[in-house]
Amino acid sequence: VYRAEQRSLGRTVALKVLAPELARDPEFVALFLREARAAAALAHPHIVKVYEAGSAGATHFFSMELVRGGTVEELLARRGALPAPEALRIAREACEGLAYAEGKKLVHRDIKPGNLLLEPGGAVKICDLGIAGRIDIEEEESFRGGGSPHYIAPEQALGRPVDSRADIYSLGVSLYTMLAGHTPFTGASSREIARKHVAEPAPPLAQTRG
Repeated sequence: VYRAEQRSLGRTVALKVLAPELARDPEFVALFLREARAAAALAHPHIVKVYEAGSAGATHFFSMELVRGGTVEELLARRGALPAPEALRIAREACEGLAYAEGKKLVHRDIKPGNLLLEPGGAVKICDLGIAGRIDIEEEESFRGGGSPHYIAPEQALGRPVDSRADIYSLGVSLYTMLAGHTPFTGASSREIARKHVAEPAPPLAQTRG
């Protein structure tokens, strides 16, 4: 993601460029551009606005609203567990954005603190909503359903079709993380963590908060 200037309108934007290794997959490129254009039709105060999607040669991109307050993930790295009222406000605003997206038949598939942006005043903006996500892990294989292992819904970890319930689950794990200061599961590999979402209950928050 780059900070860029849209010369035609004289505004600063965030420009997301599809990685070259993914750009070699024509089906993924088609999905990326189709869903980016669908996301551009969304208009909600808690969703980052996508302005444009397109291609220039072998480069595929979309431009979006630049949110200047960082991510919830960065906030947690600085402060640790958040007070309950603050965590609940962030989750509530994200819920409002997801409910709107569900009404537009879009599923995020990768809700996590790193995809919850914050305005300088604290308002939440979901980024990459409707954009096809793939797991970012250094292993020989990736999860068929995409997503991030620490926040992945069980059906997504199993490679099954997902709907808005997967986003609700991932947001619930994000809220747990905000309240506990850490994710519910750890493991030696991404797959081990994902399997725990399928097979194990999360440790009670009362235990994690002492």
